Amino acid sequence: MHMKPVQRRAAHRAVVSALIAAGVLGGGAALAHEAEEDTLPGTAGWRVNAAAAVSAIEASSSWPAPRWSGVLGSGQAADDRRGLHVEHAMLGGAFRADTASGVQLGARLAVGWHGQGAAHVETATGEARYRLGDDPLSLSAGRMAMPMGAVLTDAGHLDRYAQTPLIRRAVSDGDWIDDGVHLRWRRGDGQDDGLQTVGVGLWRAKAFPGSADAAVAPSLHLRAGQGEWTADGFAMRLAPRSRGAYAASSTAGHTHAQPDCARSLVGVTCFDGRSVVVGASLRWTPHDLPLMLTLAGLSQHERGTLDSLSGSADYRGRTTGGWLDAVWSLDARWQLGLRAERLVAWHRLEGPGATGVARDAGLATNQPMHRLAGSLALQSSEGWRVIAEAGTERGAERTSRWVGLRLITQASIQP
Repeated sequence: MHMKPVQRRAAHRAVVSALIAAGVLGGGAALAHEAEEDTLPGTAGWRVNAAAAVSAIEASSSWPAPRWSGVLGSGQAADDRRGLHVEHAMLGGAFRADTASGVQLGARLAVGWHGQGAAHVETATGEARYRLGDDPLSLSAGRMAMPMGAVLTDAGHLDRYAQTPLIRRAVSDGDWIDDGVHLRWRRGDGQDDGLQTVGVGLWRAKAFPGSADAAVAPSLHLRAGQGEWTADGFAMRLAPRSRGAYAASSTAGHTHAQPDCARSLVGVTCFDGRSVVVGASLRWTPHDLPLMLTLAGLSQHERGTLDSLSGSADYRGRTTGGWLDAVWSLDARWQLGLRAERLVAWHRLEGPGATGVARDAGLATNQPMHRLAGSLALQSSEGWRVIAEAGTERGAERTSRWVGLRLITQASIQP
């Protein structure tokens, strides 16, 4: 199980509490995992959501990989999730009030936790909606998941597979949650063809790939559809300042907190510059086949100064990756899935300290990474999913294989 007795007791309590919460709500309820556009209740009133994912994984080595060589990233070492673990649990709610002027006012709050980590606020958002003719216009402010489109935003979050996609972990260290303001227009005439959504945002960019001292960062999200096809595009420009990351020699665990560059450079690398993240997804859902194909990817381009205890270097880097998902519905309850992923990073460091900085940042060894995983899922009408999963991952320094069984439940209740 790879857990100490105290950890096992904590994991057991977390599993029980998460499943009870989701099970109680499941007595009334529809699935809690909503479309990106439907974040408020469908009618005036309140709604309570709960979700939990529990996994039992057997792997050939620590799983997920603690960290990867050749990827700048956050330097965070992933927790070993072999054995029985709570992947993710969430409890939240939303409220909506309709005014006489036609404006809808609402608020959302969600608290979650991962494994042995402390509870954290995932969503704390106020929202106002108004219709321009048939088209809803919404303004959201507060803490929320980065709006990149459902495929990119939801990847790794109560997902069909237990691990966050390679490129999502590299670019955003898993879930990308930040504080900001987001304005979204959505087409409301019921037509599936053409432009469907336009969203623009301004973000504090405190979460990776930003930093505590980052400048305000703008973002853009577009969605369009044509027949059986749906496409999303996303772009964001960040300006991180003194973005700390744990050096390759560091033994720090996963904390979601960036090290302080001003305090010390021992075991730390620090980046100053600009970071541009672009992404896209394409989904095909044929009407005459029980099949869904999804292609998604992200690319991060960074340029600036990278410092460590060994010196300073001018840095340019590009991290690009994506995944291809195929899901075949065997019948109304059973689904067979396959996901193939690839991650490639390129770095150039120049200056008298370049060699030492590259070594400290773990960039000296750099090869493409590949992951292949398959799944068999049973979906119940009550919002429970049982998923059997097996896969392999190959990188510069290790190859790992795993098999596992997962239970996911999502439910909501609204009077």
